Amino acid sequence: MTIILFLVVLAVLIFVHELGHFLAAKKLGIRVDEFALGFPPRIFGKRYGETVYTLNAIPFGGFVKLLGEDAHDPKVLKDKRSFASQSARVRVLVVVAGVLMNFLLALVLLTVGFAFGMQPLILSSEDVLSN
Repeated sequence: MTIILFLVVLAVLIFVHELGHFLAAKKLGIRVDEFALGFPPRIFGKRYGETVYTLNAIPFGGFVKLLGEDAHDPKVLKDKRSFASQSARVRVLVVVAGVLMNFLLALVLLTVGFAFGMQPLILSSEDVLSN
């Protein structure tokens, strides 16, 4: 049961992290080729619009594949929807969005937990300094 719970929590963290990259890229006009949970080989994939949403066999990660993310082709570099053609500010926003979504998830979970009566883990400085 512990292993299953660990995998569920890990999957949620990975999903939220990758969702941050995905939403930022979409909002900033960058084409997203694939949104994947897990690493290949692919178990299942479905295309909606220009993005393929995939579930892969190795559950310890995920990725968002952006147009021009690792491009060396001059044609892709000139595409206004490619990651490589964006300003440094836009590229940083897309990269940082995953971490920001994880912070947002923590904030939401703690807020909901405390709203429903969760007890704080640290009540005094002795709780931190003991041992």
